[in-house]
Amino acid sequence: MELLAETLEALDHVEVDYDGKMLQIFLPNGLEYLINFHGTTSQIWLASPVSGAHHFDYRAGNWHSTRQEISLNVLLAQELKDQLGHSVDI
Repeated sequence: MELLAETLEALDHVEVDYDGKMLQIFLPNGLEYLINFHGTTSQIWLASPVSGAHHFDYRAGNWHSTRQEISLNVLLAQELKDQLGHSVDI
């Protein structure tokens, strides 16, 4: 999560707030993403203003959605690209 926060902070026009538990991503168009680690289930939970709620399990070295076959990084990169109008490397 810390590495993801640092990567996102480097993006132009994106504000990031990370308190060690919850990561908030604020886009210039007013959309907000929330990402946190849910210790009870050992999952990362994402609240996306675009695609809704996702839970991610860690397997094969990456965080994979329980809803569809996509990783957290790929999903975020796709959605942020659509919202920001340029490719995002996460």
